[in-house]
Amino acid sequence: MMGIYRGHWRPIAISQIFALLYVTFMIFIPMQVMIIINDAQNIHAAIQNAVLIALFAVITGIFCMANTVYAVRIAEATGNFVRNGIFARIQSFSFGNLDRSATGELLTRLTSDVYQINIGVQLALRCLLMAPFAILVSLVLVGITSPELLWILIVVIILSIATFGYAMNVMQKQFRTRQEKYDLVNNDLQENMAGIRVVKAFVRQDYENKKYLAINDGFRKANVNPLHTNAITLPSALFIMGLATTLLVIFGAPLVSAGTVKIGAMLAFFQYTFIIVAQMWQLSMLMPQIVSAEASAGRLKEIWDTVPDIQDAKTARHYPPEKVEGRIVFENVNFRYDPKGDAETLKNINLTIEPGQTVAFLGANGSGKSTLVSMIPRFYDASSGRVMIDGVDVKEIPQETLRNIVSVALQKAFLFSGTIVENIRFGRPDSSYDEAKAAAQVADADGFVSAQPDRYDARVARKGQNFSGGQQQRLSMARAFTVKPKILILDDSTSAVDVETEGRILDALPKFLSGVTRLIVASRVSTALAADKIVVLDRGEIVAVGTHKELIRSSPLYQDIFDSQLGGLKKEDVS
Repeated sequence: MMGIYRGHWRPIAISQIFALLYVTFMIFIPMQVMIIINDAQNIHAAIQNAVLIALFAVITGIFCMANTVYAVRIAEATGNFVRNGIFARIQSFSFGNLDRSATGELLTRLTSDVYQINIGVQLALRCLLMAPFAILVSLVLVGITSPELLWILIVVIILSIATFGYAMNVMQKQFRTRQEKYDLVNNDLQENMAGIRVVKAFVRQDYENKKYLAINDGFRKANVNPLHTNAITLPSALFIMGLATTLLVIFGAPLVSAGTVKIGAMLAFFQYTFIIVAQMWQLSMLMPQIVSAEASAGRLKEIWDTVPDIQDAKTARHYPPEKVEGRIVFENVNFRYDPKGDAETLKNINLTIEPGQTVAFLGANGSGKSTLVSMIPRFYDASSGRVMIDGVDVKEIPQETLRNIVSVALQKAFLFSGTIVENIRFGRPDSSYDEAKAAAQVADADGFVSAQPDRYDARVARKGQNFSGGQQQRLSMARAFTVKPKILILDDSTSAVDVETEGRILDALPKFLSGVTRLIVASRVSTALAADKIVVLDRGEIVAVGTHKELIRSSPLYQDIFDSQLGGLKKEDVS
C-alpha cells in the first residue's frame, strides 16, 4: 500500500493535520471546564471560558468534517486505483493463469476485497493517528493536573489493549475465512447462472438449491463469527469505563477531601478517561476493519504478484506481419499443463505446414488437437521443443504482433454486449463497416444479421444469448476473418453449424483470405475431407499425416473415424 501512495503523500498529510487539530481542540475543552469549576466565583472568567468551549466545539466540528472529506476522497481514489490495477493484471494473465483462477474468486477480489480496502483506508485516515495522539495528550495533561491519579489511566489502557488486542487477533483469521467462503458463494452463483438451462433441462433445481443453501450457510456462519467476536468490544469498553469511574471515586474522593486534587481536576480527569476509553474503543472498531482490509490486500497481492505464464522474451524483435508467409514448424514439441505433473498432453510432435495450406486436425476428444494449435499464438508454451513461423521461434515474436499474424476462432464462441458490428470488428477496431459485412458473408452470417431490424447495429445480449449456438459461432468466425491474418485457426468453431453451412464457409474462405495458412480443428470427418493435409492425433501423439485418399488406405485410426461417421458412404465416392 505504501507503494500505491508514493508521490501522493500531500493529501494524506493534510488529512492527518486536520485530524490532529480536531483532537487538539477537543482535548482543550476539558481543560476549560476544569478552569471554570476551579474558579467558579469569577463569573467574568467563567463566561469567557464558556465562549471558548463553544468556539472549540465549532472548530473541532470543522476539522473533523475536513478530515472526513479528505479520508473519503483518498479511500475512493485508493479503491479505484487498486481495482484498475487488479483488472489490468488479470488482463495480462495467460491462458494457463486463467485455467487456475475461478471466475467467481476473481470477481470477489475485484469487488468485495477492494471494498474492504476502501473502508479500511477511510477509517485509518480518520482514526489511526488521531486516537493514539488523543490518548497520549490526555495522559500528559492528567499527569500535569492530577499526577496522583495517573496510574488509573495506565490500568485502563493496559486492560483496553489486552481486551481489544485479543479480539483483533481472533478476527484476523475469521475475516480471511469469511472472504474464502464468499469466493465459494460467487463461484457457485457463476456456475449455476451459466448452466441454469442445463439445471432446468434435467430437473435439478432442488439439488442446486440444496447445494447453494449449504454454501450460503457456510458463508453466513463465517460472516457471523467476526461479528460475534466484535460484540465483546463495546461491553468491554463500558466495563473499563465503569471500572475507571469506580477507581476514581475510591481513590480520588480522599484526595479531594484532603485538598490534594481540586474538584475541577477530578471532573477533567473523568472526561479524559472517557476520551481515552472512547479512543481505545474506536481503535477496537477500526482494527478489525484494518485486519479485514489487510486480509483482502493479501488476497489482492496474490493476483498482483502473479507472473503471467507467457511473457515476451527480452530478445523479442519486431516482426512485420506483412512479410509473414505462414510456414509453421513444430520441432520435437512436448507439453504438459501441470509443469510438476507427469502426464503429457502432447508428446514428440514434429510437423511442417507450408504457407497457404489448409490442414485439418482430427482425433478423439482429449487427443490434443486444440492444445497443439494453441501453441502457435502462444496461448500456451511448449514444455520442450520449438514452434516456428517462417523459421522464427514464436517466443521471439512479441505477443501483440504474433496475435495479429495468427487469428483464432475459439472452440467456445463468445460474444460481448454491444452491437453485432462491434463484435465482428473486435479484433480490428479500425476495420470498416463493409469489411465487417464481407467477413460476415464469408462466415455465412449475413443472412440472419440482415434479417434483424437494425441489421449490423442490432444489439447483442450478454454472452450473445439472443443468438443460437450456430449463429454465435458464425459471428465469432467473422470476427477472426476481419483481422485478415496470415495464419487462421478454426478451433472446432463449426461444430454447432450444419454440414451444408460449414461447406459454404470453407469454400468461401480461400477467396476471402487468399494465401492464408488455414488450420482447422475438426470433430467431423466431413470438415477435414477437402484439406490439403489431415493430421490424425491419438493420446497426444501424431499417428498419421496425409490426404484423405492416403489415410483411408494407410491409417487404421482414420478408417475407424471415417466408418463411425460416414460409414454409409463409399470411400471411393468420397475420394
